[in-house]
Parts: sequence; structure tokens; C-alpha cells
Amino acid sequence: MNIRTIRKGKSVKTVAIFSSLLMLPTSFMFTPARAADPIKVGVLTDMTGPFGLVGKSNLAVAQFTINEINKKGGVLGRKLKLVLADGGSDPAIAAQAASRLVNQDKVAVVVGGVASFTRVAVRDVITKRGKTLYIWPASYEGNECSKYVWNTGSAPNQQVDPTVKYLLSQGKKTFFLTGSDYLYPRNILARVRQVVLAGGGSIVGEEYVPLDMTDPSNLVSKVLASKADALFEVVVLPGTAPFIKGVVNGGFKGTIAGTLFDEGINPLIGKEAEGLIGVQDYYGPVTDSFTKTKVAAFNKQHPEAAGLFTSTFNAPAWYRSFYLWKVAVEKAKSFDTAKVDAAMNSASLKSSIGGPVSFSPGTKHVNLTMYLGKGNADGSQTILKNLGMLSPFECAKKQ
Repeated sequence: MNIRTIRKGKSVKTVAIFSSLLMLPTSFMFTPARAADPIKVGVLTDMTGPFGLVGKSNLAVAQFTINEINKKGGVLGRKLKLVLADGGSDPAIAAQAASRLVNQDKVAVVVGGVASFTRVAVRDVITKRGKTLYIWPASYEGNECSKYVWNTGSAPNQQVDPTVKYLLSQGKKTFFLTGSDYLYPRNILARVRQVVLAGGGSIVGEEYVPLDMTDPSNLVSKVLASKADALFEVVVLPGTAPFIKGVVNGGFKGTIAGTLFDEGINPLIGKEAEGLIGVQDYYGPVTDSFTKTKVAAFNKQHPEAAGLFTSTFNAPAWYRSFYLWKVAVEKAKSFDTAKVDAAMNSASLKSSIGGPVSFSPGTKHVNLTMYLGKGNADGSQTILKNLGMLSPFECAKKQ
């Protein structure tokens, strides 16, 4: 993914405590203390490195959400304690941080990640060695179906399919695909190709560029030469803005679409963001009463990050992650990992930022209200259509 993408018994005899612990399942070992003690929840995000800006934003949403839950009485009558771990924008650092969370801090759940390479690096550390639940709170490339891993961002079909179908309905038949050369763009564009071809369109070019590309001139030339009706791009920062500017100012006549456009990226692109097409689970113009109230409360409590939900950075996915886990714990009536894992399959929220959300049984992903949007020159978004709740095609449910 892009830069959306994480940062960072006093009166009981000792022998009785030890005997009791031996009888507990391994997945419950994180809470050997008194029932009134807070439950530790791990926040793994990138506080340092290239993704540090996103990591600090993620932390602000986590703090806001956990404080809100605690003010309502916590989970099963116990307050939550946030334990922060810095992934350092590096998979090796993130794996070490994840290990500390589950093996030393004994957290009940880990929420976090910015880039997909972080998720791949930490998931086994958290779920296999730590036997801890892991929630990935970001839109991403799909196919994450590991045990104890739950995904609360949008899946490829929830973003790609409606975007491509919209372009086809507008008479766009020839597509040029391009992205940064790593897991997320390649898998997203594979889905684009599938939907384009199924809809009667054709692919006239497909190019991948280095992750740190700053000079897009060669790629721009190829796009312009293709004379494609539509450009579907997943070029991440720092290349996003110069690439889009080059294509638009070079006279591209087609429509530009992607999975990364929102009020956080568009201002970096400038006036050339006018007309950029995409689908997200939240844009600033979404103003149902619940969303409006929560976003206003966040802006007031975190002035240093005010506007974060407008600029997104997967903020709604972070917010919903803690609440879905809370619902599952309360369904299970336990913090036991296996019991909570089973309850996650049917966890849902009637209200959340952006709209209702629920896990689609058997998929480990969520049903989400999605919005088709168009970028404006001033950095804002216009919602072209509320697409309603879309189901994920992942794990047991594929199409």
C-alpha cells in the first residue's frame, strides 16, 4: 500500500497463583494479575522513518478510540492500556517490536501496520509465537487469510471493481496500468486487469517503477504514447505527485484513476488532482450524524491531528478495529485469544465512521460502505455515488 500506510495478588499464596496459571490456556497468559488490572492492547505503527507522519496519525486515532472506550467502562469492566511499539518503517524493526508486544508486554491484541511489508513481517511473530490476535487496519492488496489475523480495511474488489466498472460505463475501453514495484501495486493492478478484461476492455500498457522514483519522465512518455482512454495508477509517494502532474500537463486526454486518491494525497498533487477517480470507505463529505459527531470530537481532542479523518490515512479502519475487537470480546465473554477469534467472525457495528461495518463470515474481512469519489483542484473530494455496503471477496469468498 501507500503512505497511508504505521508507524509505532497480594494476599494470595505464590504456590496457589502458580498452580492457577498452569491451568490457564496459553493464549490467556497475558493477564495473570487481578481482574481489575487494565488490559494491554498493542499499537504497532511507524513513529520514525519515511512513514512517521502516518504513524503519528495512527497513534492519535488509537489514543482517541481507547480513551473513548475507557470512558464508557472499558471492555468487560476492565480499562484498556495502550502499549505503543514503533515499526520504524522497516520490516526487521517491526518484527522485533511485535515480538516485544506479545512476548514481553503480553498484550491481548495488536492493531497496526502501515505498509503491507510490515504486515507480512509481523503476522507470524504475533499470531504463531505470541498466539495473539492481530488486526490489520488498512486498505491493501488482499489475500491475507492467516489464523488470528483480521482485516478491517477495504479489500481490492471493494475499491477496484466499482472504479473500473464506472470507467467502463463512461466508455473507457483501453487502459494503461502502472504502479510502484512491490506487493501492493502489483496485486491491485492484477485485479484491475481481471475486471477490465471481464468487462470487454483491453490493456494497452503495464509498467512498474522503483519505490523511490522521483523522475517520472520516462513513465509519463509511455503513458502519453499509449493514448489510453484510462490510466489506472498505483504509484506511491514520493513519485505520485510528479507523475500525475507530468501526465496531466503533458496533455493526457483520458481519465486517471487509482486506489490511493483522497483528501490526504490530492493537496500534494495540486490542481492536477482535478478529476482523479477512486473509491474509498470514507471521504470528508460523508456527514451522517455519527461520523460528524465523532470526527468533530477527534478534531477537538487532537488539534495536532485535526482533519486526519478528512485526509484519511486509514483513520476509519483504525477506529473500527478497536470497537470490533471489543464487540468480539464481549460476545466471547473472555479475552482468551481462541474464543475472541471465533467471535470476530460475526462482530459488527451499527454505527462507525463512514458507515456501518461488519465482518463477512468466513472471509476475515469486513463489509463496508464504499463511496465513488472525484478529486477537485483545491484538494477536496466530491462524492459521485454512495455505493452502499460492499462485501469482500477474500479467503472463503472469492470471485
